[in-house]
Amino acid sequence: MKNILATQSLRGHMSAVNWTAVTLGLSMVGSALWGVWATDKLLALDKREVVTVQLSRIMGDFIEAEARAGRPPEETKMRVQAYLQAVEASVEHLGREGRTVLVAEAVVAGSTPDLTEAVRADVARRVGAIPDARR
Repeated sequence: MKNILATQSLRGHMSAVNWTAVTLGLSMVGSALWGVWATDKLLALDKREVVTVQLSRIMGDFIEAEARAGRPPEETKMRVQAYLQAVEASVEHLGREGRTVLVAEAVVAGSTPDLTEAVRADVARRVGAIPDARR
């Protein structure tokens, strides 16, 4: 008999809970947490540095140097693929450092720092065996 009374007592307490108020309270807590998270993300975006890189110049210089080298097509293809992967890794690294990288050819005007030479040096370091393709 005691179990039945305990269950009835619990049911009595549960029916007294205003579920609309509970739902509204949880919604308010969720909205506040989302607001904190969104504000943090927006402030982090504000701190990102915007830079440009002249990717067409980097790749053009390399392709031109490879064309002058007179290597077999298979070797040239492998070297170009390795160079492309190194360029991609270098630009990705800039992004992980908190920079937004724009292709310089797509930027109409502005005073964004140009990191082309830094990317070129990083790519040369990553590839190692491929000589500097500067003119």
